[in-house]
Amino acid sequence: MITTVLLIRHGQTDWNKIGRWQGHTDIPLNDRGHQQARLLAHRLATWPISVIYTSDLKRAVQTADPLGAKLGLVPIKEPALRERNGGFFQGLTREELQARFGEEWRRVRQDGLAPPNGESDLDLAMRVEAAFQQMVNRHKGDMIAMISHGGALKVLISHILGLPLGQPAPFSLSGNTGLSIVKTNENGSILTLLNDVSHLENDYIEGLSDLRDIQ
Repeated sequence: MITTVLLIRHGQTDWNKIGRWQGHTDIPLNDRGHQQARLLAHRLATWPISVIYTSDLKRAVQTADPLGAKLGLVPIKEPALRERNGGFFQGLTREELQARFGEEWRRVRQDGLAPPNGESDLDLAMRVEAAFQQMVNRHKGDMIAMISHGGALKVLISHILGLPLGQPAPFSLSGNTGLSIVKTNENGSILTLLNDVSHLENDYIEGLSDLRDIQ
């Protein structure tokens, strides 16, 4: 019995545009992000999705709501799908992080260590992988939509691909509302689609220079 999980990154926020680390800071979608969420919902409106899970942060919930409205489903808020807690890094750009936390920033990016007062790659991976497995066990044979965040989804996909924890992943999830698909059964999980944003078309092309792969 195959369970299909749609892994979806939230729509764009103003902090995405300028490259600020969001983490647990509860930033809403901007106008482009709301449009991206509507385009995503249009794309998935006829897919046989039985349940929608979403991080409880606004940018994820606001991405989930149009899809729920299209499908007649109420998204289930799951705090375990939150982005990595960035601690003292939250609210800062790359340039500000390098200037204020040079060595700590390098070790977080290169070694997966925790930001000051934040979560490590291991902490994040354990939290998100456990939530993923619980959803799969709860909805075997179904299609599940799971709306989360770039950093959280990156560690989950890295785990599915068998990549080493704590090392920079050789792929990007920079596309807001990017869709990745995982199929899983008793023999394991495989990734069949990565960060597809074809539903955005011109919206994506016009906004490409604004999209950042920061968490």
